[in-house]
Amino acid sequence: MSYFIQSMNGGHMRPGALARNFLRRRDDRHRVNLTAILECRGIAQNVRVVDFSVSGLRVDGIQGLATADPIQISLTPDISLTGEIAWSVWHKAGIKLLPELDETHPAYLFLTEQASAIEQLRIRALASLAKDRASALRRSGQGSA
Repeated sequence: MSYFIQSMNGGHMRPGALARNFLRRRDDRHRVNLTAILECRGIAQNVRVVDFSVSGLRVDGIQGLATADPIQISLTPDISLTGEIAWSVWHKAGIKLLPELDETHPAYLFLTEQASAIEQLRIRALASLAKDRASALRRSGQGSA
């Protein structure tokens, strides 16, 4: 069964197209959680990188930045990227990387490693919760057939 959403102009869109249109995402995003140093107009600030793709980053904790501001962001002392602010709302911002990353770029490899570590932790946590739930069910007698 296919689901469609009616757009404001009366046409129909698939839900994924709607999300991609409103979120302006062309590339797959990967969740990370790391502190970086963002520099703009000679001022440095600590930010938290929360997701990434080959074309950009989403960061939290920004102050005083506006759309189109040129930035440099240092992920580690040896890995820095350049880009511009694509959007900002409150303390959050999207960064368009200039140039985009390819999958062999050291920053992409570093970020992918960080995302993989987060995913492994998520899987371990879910497995532990499932094990605890199964143990609780067995103790209460609900787990037997």
